[in-house]
Amino acid sequence: MPQTWLVARTGDHIDSVVNESRTAELPPDVPSMPRLESDIVADSLGPTVEGSWYLPEFVLLDEDPNFAFDVVQKEGEVSDEDGGPVNRATLTVTLLPVMPEHLDSPTAEADLSQVPDLDPGVSLVVPVTRDDGTSFDRRVAGSVSSFDEAALTASFELTGSLVKAVYIHLTRSGRLGLAFDATYSGYQTTLVTEPDVGFPVHGPIFEGFQFEVFGDGGLTAGAPLEPSLLDRFGSYVFFPSTARFHRDLALGLTYKTDTYRSRFTISAEGMTRPIIDGDDLDHPAKERSEFRELTTIGDLTTKYPSLRRVLFGQVTGTVIAVPAAYGILVTKRGALASCDSIVDESPASISGCRFHFTFTVGPMADPIDLARLRADISGIPEAVGRTLRVALPGGLDTRAASTLDGFPTGKASFGAGEGTTITVGVDITDDRPTPAATIVNLFLQQLAAPDPAPLFGSIVVRLDDIFDPPVRTSLLLSLRHTAHADELTATARAGHPPTATAVNQGPLDLELLRCADVRDGQGPEPIVPLGGAVLAAGQTTTLQGVGAGTTVEVTRGLHVAEPLPKAAMLKFLAFHTQTVQEVQHPLTVNAAGLNFAAEGVSSITAQITLAFNPDDPVPSLTLTPSHTVDFVHVSLPVDSAVTGLDSTVLLTVTTSSGVRTVSLSHDFIDDPILTVTSSTLH
Repeated sequence: MPQTWLVARTGDHIDSVVNESRTAELPPDVPSMPRLESDIVADSLGPTVEGSWYLPEFVLLDEDPNFAFDVVQKEGEVSDEDGGPVNRATLTVTLLPVMPEHLDSPTAEADLSQVPDLDPGVSLVVPVTRDDGTSFDRRVAGSVSSFDEAALTASFELTGSLVKAVYIHLTRSGRLGLAFDATYSGYQTTLVTEPDVGFPVHGPIFEGFQFEVFGDGGLTAGAPLEPSLLDRFGSYVFFPSTARFHRDLALGLTYKTDTYRSRFTISAEGMTRPIIDGDDLDHPAKERSEFRELTTIGDLTTKYPSLRRVLFGQVTGTVIAVPAAYGILVTKRGALASCDSIVDESPASISGCRFHFTFTVGPMADPIDLARLRADISGIPEAVGRTLRVALPGGLDTRAASTLDGFPTGKASFGAGEGTTITVGVDITDDRPTPAATIVNLFLQQLAAPDPAPLFGSIVVRLDDIFDPPVRTSLLLSLRHTAHADELTATARAGHPPTATAVNQGPLDLELLRCADVRDGQGPEPIVPLGGAVLAAGQTTTLQGVGAGTTVEVTRGLHVAEPLPKAAMLKFLAFHTQTVQEVQHPLTVNAAGLNFAAEGVSSITAQITLAFNPDDPVPSLTLTPSHTVDFVHVSLPVDSAVTGLDSTVLLTVTTSSGVRTVSLSHDFIDDPILTVTSSTLH
């Protein structure tokens, strides 16, 4: 080891040096390190062209897995400067030492190695503005750890106002930089002379470092400078030393991308979330939604009629399109709607059965509107330097109640579906004196009713668990207003002119409303009206006027007859009767509004024959002036709630002048009470 009187060099390397014999060689048994006085090419070191070293430059990784900007606020800590929270942050970046580009050449003759014992000595250079408007650079020393064999991970501890300054530079101004005062190990050649002799002198032969032997090192055997080395006027001696070089690296806006945006975090009171903007650093951090209303796309009603709101996620770059309504989802399996008959053990039950409907509802967002929105957001200010993504709400938000206002007789419930869907349950029970089967029949009639859709409500959809107030939109349970998924495919076909093929892959007929070409980065054009053309289940049709784009979007709906026959409802609704096969149903005849005396009627006997089972007689009912209402319970198939209960009612009317009969047709599901009036008898 060098003695205390031996010099160690720190600073820029010096010119090459040789002795009188034009050689200056290291002993063969010393570690391999660069000769600091030998400069072959800029950023490279000797000793020879065949074995040389290079001083690296530092670059950032294209994708840094270690990048983080983590801010912590401790509860109760208040800044003396402005009374705001005290922010502490750790910035972590990964650096890669690389060979300078001018040395990394296929024609380079030297075999270059990175200088040994490299310590990057990195500092964060933060431009800071004084109160008077002038600025200066503030340096924050970093700590470095190895990431792998080549890369280095540097961390910088920040506090106070410096935290926000660094955040603003990383995300807005791009003026942040790194300074490297790097060191490495090498051999420095020096010329040793005896005291009072003074040869050789510093001049044309030797322009490096030289010193005289003095102090307590001595000239004892085994010392680095043995007496034999000083037999001449002087000798060249190699000393291990540390050298330094400088590099600068601008960070710019490298980390202002969607890849890193979620890695800017803030932690306080047991909560950690992404930083939304600079305001998070000025106030005590609380739970906060990244979403805000997107106002830079213009008037929603005009441009995207099927959408109610559009919101922008400042961290993720997600643009949420909230549809104007949710409706029954139609897929290649059909309409996702079903009805189950369930035993009703309630003492108040008159039928012994209740009905449970299950609907899967989805966003009724026109695919052409969504295509136009995707094109439009590429040109808004929020898209600069970002890749924005259009998405639909993530299902049900349970923080507020969803409702089915259009059918108060049913009890509605709501649950999360898969992806963007929501499940809606409707339970229907007896509502004395109306049996459940009759209420179900009314519900089904409204399900197929024309506009305005009578089964309406409101539904609360999810952006995240924080956005306030919760986002509410309309709910329509209607076969004439539906959401659509994968039941239809449209494929462009090359030709002159190009066309497209639409295939209905589902079991239900569709009405095709319009179609459009969609090209990457452009809005839908042209938009071709299709006039409600019916595409039957499993069938294919050709779409004219489109096919030149990247994809073809088709707006469609279900084809529902007007009016819809009762039996046809089973095409759209899966009806399950395995739990309850039959229900008790009252057949009621009401003559309370008949003036028996004025009509000269003493009694009316009603004989009911059920169309679905004419051989099973129903007990007769007899009405008199003192007994004007009567009913009888019969066991009916559960699916009569869908198909109806068509019956023939034979009224035998006894008067003072004799007996006559009146035959009527009546559906006791549509109306469980047959009302007899004077006009009924004539």
